[in-house]
Amino acid sequence: GNIYVSDHSNHRVQKWTPGATSGITVAGGNGAGSAANQLNNPTGIFVDGNSTVYVSDELNNRVQKWTQGATSGITVAGGNSYGAAANQVTNPFGVYVDANSNVYVCDHGNHRIQKWAPGATSGITVAGGSGSSSANNQLNNPMGLYVDNQNNMYIADNGNNRIVKWALGNTSGITVAGGNGTGSAANQFDSPTD
Repeated sequence: GNIYVSDHSNHRVQKWTPGATSGITVAGGNGAGSAANQLNNPTGIFVDGNSTVYVSDELNNRVQKWTQGATSGITVAGGNSYGAAANQVTNPFGVYVDANSNVYVCDHGNHRIQKWAPGATSGITVAGGSGSSSANNQLNNPMGLYVDNQNNMYIADNGNNRIVKWALGNTSGITVAGGNGTGSAANQFDSPTD
């Protein structure tokens, strides 16, 4: 019943317990910066069954892992400035962690989803990465994702106004919602984020 909030401009993640009238900081909260105890515009978060918080630290181009009670985070993806190399992410947004502790990152600025195995120093592209456009093998500013038990990724493809289902190991995805231009009709989205 706890609620975790990515408090973007306060550079922290807040945890609100049921019935609470205020939250407690569980990641960041030490001003904007790139030290291990800081975040700089956090975007996506994922909380696992052990209350470990994974944070897409957008302007630090990294994903930080904060164990319960920790006063600083550990970089588990990116952290090597922005760029398109396998060990880099650019403006990460959504993050998902599977049962094997693989970290999936919406690498927003590189139009791809990167998968980082536990302890890896670089990621592998598992969706997109073929430039920014609307073909089935491309993404345009992905912002949110979810991975189901069959290793299907559901990606909020922000710039293409669609949700894409992409099976792990495939070289292309299929549109499962939206994808009919920008708008407010029942079959359209306008910049979906999650």
